[in-house]
Amino acid sequence: VIIVGSLDTGPIRVNGQAVCMGFPSSYDIPGGGRITYDSHGMLVDQATHIWDRKVVRMDLPLGVTMEVFRWKNYVDFRLTMTPQPNQDGCCGNFDGNAADDTSRQVMERGAGRIGNGDNMFNHRTHIEWTDVEEKLLKLCPQNRVAEAEQFAADCGAQDSIAWKACKLDICFGNNEHALRMTKELGL
Repeated sequence: VIIVGSLDTGPIRVNGQAVCMGFPSSYDIPGGGRITYDSHGMLVDQATHIWDRKVVRMDLPLGVTMEVFRWKNYVDFRLTMTPQPNQDGCCGNFDGNAADDTSRQVMERGAGRIGNGDNMFNHRTHIEWTDVEEKLLKLCPQNRVAEAEQFAADCGAQDSIAWKACKLDICFGNNEHALRMTKELGL
C-alpha cells in the first residue's frame, strides 16, 4: 500500500513505512517499481506554477506511472498507463474517442461510481458538502437545471451529497478550472 498525501498529511508511506524522507530522494518498491521524490514534472494545473514543486513519481508494474504533486493542503495527480482490458472509469474508456467520455455517457456505462467491492482504498472518505458548492449549485445555468436534475436521478445517487455532486457534474463539469471560477465569483 502506497500513501501519498498533501504536505500537511505527513510523509510518503509504503506498507506503513515512511520513505523518501529527503528531498530529492528515491525508493525501490519491494516487488517492483520505483518512487522518485523531486521537483520534476509537467504541472497538472498551470495555476499552481507559482509554488515550488514537490513531485512524487511512481513507476509501477504494467506500464503504470503516477505523478502526485504535493501542495500544502491538497494534491494534483496524473496517471499514465497502457490500456488495460475492459478499462473504463471517470476519465473515460481509453478508446481514443473523447466524444464517448462525457459525464453522462460515463455514468450510463456505470463507470462513474466505484462499487463497494471494487474500492482500492482502505475506506471511503466522508465528504462534507461546502457552502461554496451549495452556492455553485444555485448558479447552475437555467438551461442546464433540468438536465442536471435528470442526470442526478439517472446516476443512482444514494445520498444528498452524491445527488448534488451529480448535478455539479452537469452544471460545471466542462469548466477547465472550477476553482479559479469560484474565486472570480468571490465564493
